[in-house]
Amino acid sequence: MPLMKQLENKTYILIGTGNMAKYLLANANAALTCMGIYSRSPEKAAILSQTHGITHILTLSEINTITVDYIFLAVSDTAIPTLLDSIDSSALCVSFSGMIDEQHLAKETGKSMATLWPIYSITNKLNSKTNLPFVINKEDVKNKSAMSALVRYYTTTVIELSYEQRKAAHLAAVMLNNFVNHLYALTQELCATQGIDPLIFNPLVQQTADQYASLQAALLQTGPAKRGDQESIEKHLAILQNTHLESIYTLLTDSIKKSS
Repeated sequence: MPLMKQLENKTYILIGTGNMAKYLLANANAALTCMGIYSRSPEKAAILSQTHGITHILTLSEINTITVDYIFLAVSDTAIPTLLDSIDSSALCVSFSGMIDEQHLAKETGKSMATLWPIYSITNKLNSKTNLPFVINKEDVKNKSAMSALVRYYTTTVIELSYEQRKAAHLAAVMLNNFVNHLYALTQELCATQGIDPLIFNPLVQQTADQYASLQAALLQTGPAKRGDQESIEKHLAILQNTHLESIYTLLTDSIKKSS
């Protein structure tokens, strides 16, 4: 039986207009219907409402008059507690945060609260056909059934983690994505200063990613720090002298030495 026929028709209100909000609007199964969008930036909400043909909700109080199954909180972690205080609805409020303690917030605010966290960097360039992995809270017994159903509107890859595991997974994701991407950016800057085409390293980037996927990263570590080649390290540092990258190179080199 096709996935579409297995899903009940459900409704939600969307709060937020950033990349996560845009992803949620563009990628849900057709059985999940957005009944309106609200944002503290009404101009942005108006654009999304027109693009997707949905109601533009102008005030938070209006949300309380609309009956839906879910309220999606596609906003920053710091904005969520204030929003919950302003919402008076029996709908299940869903965050998309890797770090927020939704069960603690639910007890504090008296709201029904759960989290659906994508292990992916949500950008405006994301391919809408990408089947992202989503995490739900395995400790959330109260909302387990609802969240197990909701996640299927977006993905077939569902991961159950405790809140403590999700926080650790968020840290790992930051290191793998944000930190590594920053090194990509610094490397591209270095190449620019030396007149080197950064695209010549594409095969190397793919090789490094493959080592992670094979769970062999530690065993396959190479380079001057791994083999104790201090002469090469000194030559590298000479190139980086008095630059921001010098301290980063030294820190990572020392870490590799300690791990070897």
